[in-house]
Amino acid sequence: MELCQLSISGSPRLSNTVVFIDQITEHISSAISSPTYPPALRNACRLGLKITNKYYSLTDNSPLYRIAIILHPSFRDEYFKLANWEPEWITEAIRLAREMWVSFYKPKPVESTPSSLASNNRPKTSMLASLGSAAAAARGGILSWDPLDIWLAGGLILDGDELVNPLKWWSQQKCAGNNHGGLVQMALDVLSCPATSVDVERAFSFGRDYVSSKRHRLSSESLSRGMMVAFYSKNGLIKDGLLDKWKVGIQAGRKVNAKDKGKNKVIVLDED
Repeated sequence: MELCQLSISGSPRLSNTVVFIDQITEHISSAISSPTYPPALRNACRLGLKITNKYYSLTDNSPLYRIAIILHPSFRDEYFKLANWEPEWITEAIRLAREMWVSFYKPKPVESTPSSLASNNRPKTSMLASLGSAAAAARGGILSWDPLDIWLAGGLILDGDELVNPLKWWSQQKCAGNNHGGLVQMALDVLSCPATSVDVERAFSFGRDYVSSKRHRLSSESLSRGMMVAFYSKNGLIKDGLLDKWKVGIQAGRKVNAKDKGKNKVIVLDED
């Protein structure tokens, strides 16, 4: 069950979609080639593999699946190599990530002042040159300061022997002030995308159940507020007693308004 679970409440799974399909493909392929399984089961697995390949090909319709893998701290482009992707496929995935980075997220270059230009033209000392060489060696010999190149050349990040939660990891990086040259916002945007429309469909279904036949005159504002309160309550984001306190305040306000309406109005006439 866990193998095929693409959508978990509160956990982004877009980066795991291709990974799960690869795992399913591997399991089905091993069953097809294994003589220990009966022919009927192996034939059924062949049909299952055909359907799996169909949905695998559909991931090419959106670059987000591949970009999400590249931005996953535990995957990056190393996953493609471990999954035996063709070199041109890996190159295309990196190209798509770079295209999105350059088009929407790469910070604009800061105009240099004459003083900064003069300081940049100073010859590097032996210590600075050594630091630059060490940094390049740490990044696999890639002498580039582009944030995406640095990210791809970095090591994989794991939580012990487990994969890290990518969205949580990038959120922690942002809170710590490390924006990875602006790459953090791109990662948060991509990894926040839902892997499936299940949660959205559930929201629509709940809205339909919320508006019963006796509540069809609810305004759109009341409907959206009610669904939002229900969502926050379901996820434990509303403190105990808060809604009761709010309700008491509303009722008290109504009583005050009712008393004001019931007061006799006094008309004062000017005596001239």
